[in-house]
Amino acid sequence: MSATLLWGFSVMAAIMLFLHGLAAFSEEATRLGGERLREVLRRITRTDGRGALVGALTTALVQSSSAVTSMAVTLAHGRTLTERGALAVMIGANVGTTLTAWLVAMKIEGLGPVFVTLGGLWSLAAPRPWRPYGKAVFYFGLIFLALDLIAQGLAPLAQSPQLADWHELLDSPVLALLFGALLTALVQSSSVVSGLAVLAVGQGIVAPAVAVWVVAGANVGTTSTALLASAALDALARKLALLNAAFNLLGVVLFASLLQPVIAYILAMPLAASEQVALVHTAFNLAAAFIALLALPFAWPRISGWLR
Repeated sequence: MSATLLWGFSVMAAIMLFLHGLAAFSEEATRLGGERLREVLRRITRTDGRGALVGALTTALVQSSSAVTSMAVTLAHGRTLTERGALAVMIGANVGTTLTAWLVAMKIEGLGPVFVTLGGLWSLAAPRPWRPYGKAVFYFGLIFLALDLIAQGLAPLAQSPQLADWHELLDSPVLALLFGALLTALVQSSSVVSGLAVLAVGQGIVAPAVAVWVVAGANVGTTSTALLASAALDALARKLALLNAAFNLLGVVLFASLLQPVIAYILAMPLAASEQVALVHTAFNLAAAFIALLALPFAWPRISGWLR
């Protein structure tokens, strides 16, 4: 096997570890706190602000906005969550997913092996009722271990002379936006795509001004999960999934227009490039959620009529 092919498989293997580690951690966290999370969603989403806060915190906990939006659609289908409550949770979910970008940007080295070791020992040696929690810790560590492996694998690429040949293609905001949306729809996780974008910026492979468009595209691509989940449910669930997609699309319009001066200011701040992208990601989602929550009381009569 050639050195280039071996390098390619090594990088892809690390990305697969990251993807499956994040998915497994989300599954374990949702399973361990599943009914508790559902009860929290049911009881606390009586106001728009609370619903959005619950959506953000739950997404930060399970590290998957896709899982939270799908859960909200499913609970609304089962009439255990109101339509407005489900919409508020979905608005907040995009804010919670920004935690992944910050975890990557902070470059917490050595965390992966520690959590993998502790979680592995916990799941094997702890009393049986506690072993599932060890699995969650193990998968949490696997996420960081995979990120370290990706960073090590991508490091030579930043020094490659061929990189300059396709930088012009990378510098297109439209292509970066489409790439982020399609990749997120493919891997079913905006956290994975935003994390990889921040990592690529940190390695000098992609400019921050391009990476922020990839992250914006990820916000659109993540709506595919709720759309797929709602396909097997009733008309209400499908309409809620469409509303979630419309909210994220409007967020990208906001990103591409009114927020551009703010984004330019953040990208000029004396921060590490990866931290700039994480901050843009957070500011963008906070602004979109804030505007959506302000508009929701005025738009709700029309939305409510459409949902029925």
